Amino acid sequence: MHKTVGRLIGMFAVLLALQFPLSVYGTQVQFVESEGSIGFTGAYKPIGPPDPPPSTSPQKPGGSLPQTNMTEGSFASWVGSFLVGGVLVVVWDKRRKATQKNN
Repeated sequence: MHKTVGRLIGMFAVLLALQFPLSVYGTQVQFVESEGSIGFTGAYKPIGPPDPPPSTSPQKPGGSLPQTNMTEGSFASWVGSFLVGGVLVVVWDKRRKATQKNN
């Protein structure tokens, strides 16, 4: 019984840790200037018409694109945590039943 309570507390601790992830941000710490340069010459000559042909009507984006350091809700982490926890409980239960049959 005490092992079961300990395991449940451990699972809830893992779920709580996944709910509040550590956010880390990086910055550039070194800037190097060089005297080199890159140049391109020539002209682009298309082989044929594009496939599919470009649309003549302007396309309107729906919604917004994700931005740098943008975080979403934690619904997926909760679902994943419950799936992992469920698998662990099933495996633990099978092992417990196997050891009870052997005794």
